[in-house]
Amino acid sequence: MLDYEGDVNNVYLGDRITVQTFRGFKGNIIGRLPDGLVVLFDQNSQYFDLLAPGQSVEGHIVNVQENYVIMSPISEPEEIEISYVPELEVDDIVGELEKLIEGVSGNAEIIPRALLRVIQLEQLIIKILTGDA
Repeated sequence: MLDYEGDVNNVYLGDRITVQTFRGFKGNIIGRLPDGLVVLFDQNSQYFDLLAPGQSVEGHIVNVQENYVIMSPISEPEEIEISYVPELEVDDIVGELEKLIEGVSGNAEIIPRALLRVIQLEQLIIKILTGDA
């Protein structure tokens, strides 16, 4: 596994890495290293056509550039298991936060409002990832 510290100088040809896949700006499937450096996939790989968002892909670095690296997958991509708190359990937390917001005023309501918004965004992301949105 690659010991990558966010510097393209620490990425070498042949390094073996595992990345998660995402849909890129142009609709193509990409990965990212921990610092956000884009990982493109070798189109000549036998696994290229199997790539989709939300997968874990293991491969070797075959090209290193300043703004991206190219990785050749060495095995079939695996679906990433999504774990989350079901909405039913979140409803109790949401209810308590809403009560708290009603009971305070001014700056005291900033934190519960922020937590409520984070929960709402998390639930939206879960729906998108599971295809329920």
